[in-house]
Amino acid sequence: MKRAVMALTAIAMLFVLPGCKDRLSLEDITLVLMLGIDLDENNNLVIYSSSPVFSKEAKEKNETTQVNANTFRDSRGDFEARVSALVATGKLQNVLIGKKVLEQPGWTKLLDLFYRDSKTRVNARLVVVEGSVADIMYFVPPNKRRLSLAIAKLLDTAYSRNLIELTTLWEFHRLLYERGRTPDMTVLRKNSREVVADKTALLDHQGNYVTTIDLREAELLQILQDDKKGDLSLTIILPEEQKNPKSAIKFGSISFFVLDVDRKVRTGYKDGKMQFDLDFALSLRLTERLFAFDLMNDMDRLQAQIDKELKAHMDALVAKFQKNKVDPIGLGLHARAYQYRSWKKVQDEWGEAFGNADINVHVHTRVADMGEIR
Repeated sequence: MKRAVMALTAIAMLFVLPGCKDRLSLEDITLVLMLGIDLDENNNLVIYSSSPVFSKEAKEKNETTQVNANTFRDSRGDFEARVSALVATGKLQNVLIGKKVLEQPGWTKLLDLFYRDSKTRVNARLVVVEGSVADIMYFVPPNKRRLSLAIAKLLDTAYSRNLIELTTLWEFHRLLYERGRTPDMTVLRKNSREVVADKTALLDHQGNYVTTIDLREAELLQILQDDKKGDLSLTIILPEEQKNPKSAIKFGSISFFVLDVDRKVRTGYKDGKMQFDLDFALSLRLTERLFAFDLMNDMDRLQAQIDKELKAHMDALVAKFQKNKVDPIGLGLHARAYQYRSWKKVQDEWGEAFGNADINVHVHTRVADMGEIR
């Protein structure tokens, strides 16, 4: 009797198990890995999609489609009228935004679909394109994987090497509503041979484009943020060691890995201005030196030169941020945490308050490793 009851129970459970009735084959899905949006010459929105092709008969392994539409969601019907299978965005890797779109007030509302539709991946990378989005979407890189995956790998690698600021859709949404820090996004461009990620766009609190920083400035920003992901490599020129300023070769160059960053931030408020003292203790490993120097007996002088040059570069970068009234460092977070009453007065206009703040940077380096030779 017990065996019969167990058998009937097992059979009943089989009826409630999910089946494979709604199964879809890869050949029946247009798996969108990359989306793009740009403005054409008539100021109309153009939306692009890039999807892998899984058919053995297809010569091209990637399918790129473009349509004119008012929103991302509005474009879906036009895409499905052109592609050969059902559109799915659950594996989305990258969203490319043309710089001309970024300059349109209120453009961030175009991203509403990604946060409202649960079937869309919010961890996709959000990227600014310098130039035409079409140049990248239709580019077929030789001897590389599919473009959408190649770009995703390029961005992740550059970010892990501290060369760019990488922003996902989710992170961008968070920063838009974070008063203590302004958003940033990676900048992509295509030259005659390849796609390059060598800049970071800085945006204001409304998400509007303000300015860009290059690779070297992005590396310094990682130090200012105390957000170093791995070994951070810097090369600077020490004026005291550059004996011949007119030489084509910069013999005053020295390169090093920043092994560790110890940042201390002191926050104050005086005379109607926020005040910040940023103190950095950096541990270095020398990797290149083009000038003769007695490291064993004169290390303090070398460290002092590096301190002075790094401080000058950081001061210039902070001045650039203040001039453009953007705070990618996140000093507003410290103001809110340690000077809350003063912060409350300026929180709605933090870009302006940051631009007027007194910011002092102090750098103290220690050469922990001189390399294999002295």
